[in-house]
Amino acid sequence: MSAPLALAELDSAPVTSEIVVDDAALRADDLMARYGHLDGVELLRALFTEMPGQIALVSSFGAESAVLLAMAAEVDPAVPVIFLDTGKLFGETITYRDKLSKFLGLTNVQTFKPDPVAEAELDKPGTLWRDNPDACCHFRKVEPLDRAMAPFAGWITGRKRFQSKSRAALPVIESEGGKLKINPLASWDAKQIAAEFKRRELPAHPLVADGFLSIGCMPCTDKVAPGADARSGRWAGMEKTECGIHLSRIPAKRPQRASKHLRELENQSIYILREAFARLPKLAMLWSVGKDSNVLIWLARKAFYGRVPFPVVELDTGMELSSVYEFRDRYAAEWGLDLRIENCPPVEDIDPSLPPFARAAARKSAGLQTLIRREKLNGVIVGIRRDEQSTRAKERVFSPRSNQGDWNFEQQPAEFWDHYKARVAEDEHVRIHPLLGWTELDIWRYTKAEGIPVVPAYLAQDGVRYRSLGETNITQPMESQAASIDDIIAELEATRAPERAGRIMDHEAEDSFERLRSNGYM
Repeated sequence: MSAPLALAELDSAPVTSEIVVDDAALRADDLMARYGHLDGVELLRALFTEMPGQIALVSSFGAESAVLLAMAAEVDPAVPVIFLDTGKLFGETITYRDKLSKFLGLTNVQTFKPDPVAEAELDKPGTLWRDNPDACCHFRKVEPLDRAMAPFAGWITGRKRFQSKSRAALPVIESEGGKLKINPLASWDAKQIAAEFKRRELPAHPLVADGFLSIGCMPCTDKVAPGADARSGRWAGMEKTECGIHLSRIPAKRPQRASKHLRELENQSIYILREAFARLPKLAMLWSVGKDSNVLIWLARKAFYGRVPFPVVELDTGMELSSVYEFRDRYAAEWGLDLRIENCPPVEDIDPSLPPFARAAARKSAGLQTLIRREKLNGVIVGIRRDEQSTRAKERVFSPRSNQGDWNFEQQPAEFWDHYKARVAEDEHVRIHPLLGWTELDIWRYTKAEGIPVVPAYLAQDGVRYRSLGETNITQPMESQAASIDDIIAELEATRAPERAGRIMDHEAEDSFERLRSNGYM
């Protein structure tokens, strides 16, 4: 069963009388009726069994975090643990995260950070925490958490009823914003937490000994006076008691679901990814860091509940934009990718009969051939689309190739009723194309609906932007004023210019791209 598409961004569609069913609320009621009497390890075990891979644990690695993390690690050390690095944390918290994760044997701690573009726009001086703490929390915690939670049905929190008046009626299982929220320690008090800490011999956060009993960002966290409430050191002197991730965020307008067309595309792509994973034991995914492959990564995280279960490979010629490398390194870590960088051979090793720019592009084909032979891959997932280029319109979803990458469009297998050819000979592999039926507009509309980050080079600066992102020596930007995703969508709805107009090798000779494709190019 495919993962459901997240709610789209708000638009100006009028509110109608249509009845909107909150699936998460219904599920929370059902789970509460069956498991609401449980807590701690017993509750986690029941939910991990019923919803394997669908729930993440969000942890601040603060003063009391170790107890819940230890319980989760006891049930499943591979549970996804989301850590929000706001850029304002104590250094001791980062050190404690690494130490505690190793101590407990946690194997899937994922760190999410604020969007650097938003940080540069909203908090260049670094003082927003003082001038507008709610806005600071929003882009440093709320927005990164929304990104982190996109693939999951729900999340586990460490909140407890004794912590504050606003949490006094906290249920064990609830829903908010279309996601489940599970509070396994809701009924525990401070004495129980301390006793469990001692029983499990858990290491303490180093700042606890200095009087920090509730630990958040450094500018907004103070020591707690003897006998005072543990959270009295948070936002001291401000009319603020929560960072925002646990506050209901009620939109001014009712959100509209992404179009039926996008949901159908998403479901089909997830089906293809799961089919490939089930049928091809040696599988890898190519990641160019462009718009299409970022959507592909996003879909894979949804298909496998937050974790891409196969290697992700970047074919590196050393000629990408610096913003591409920065994006790659940041999101490979944030998304927990098993990133492999395959250095492509120099242009001197490439077929000299190719035109110069096509010869430069063919370096990636040669790098891919080396990767396939060395790793003995029998499946490679690629983010191409039929509408990009006429030669790609002849492709299949599961496309058999020799291990040299040879492709003959006349020998492509028929694909009826979602039945794909995945069985290949020992000297062959399959290229899998989950986005084949998508269009460029589909990619951008889905990127907007899901909030998928993009390389800044796609957005216009000084009157130009990259529409198709490739190496700097074979790709040119185009004239454009589209400085946002909404602008890009509007531009594409009106333009007649081809997407690959900036790809220089496409224009060298009439058969340049056909030759590249027949010899293994993506």
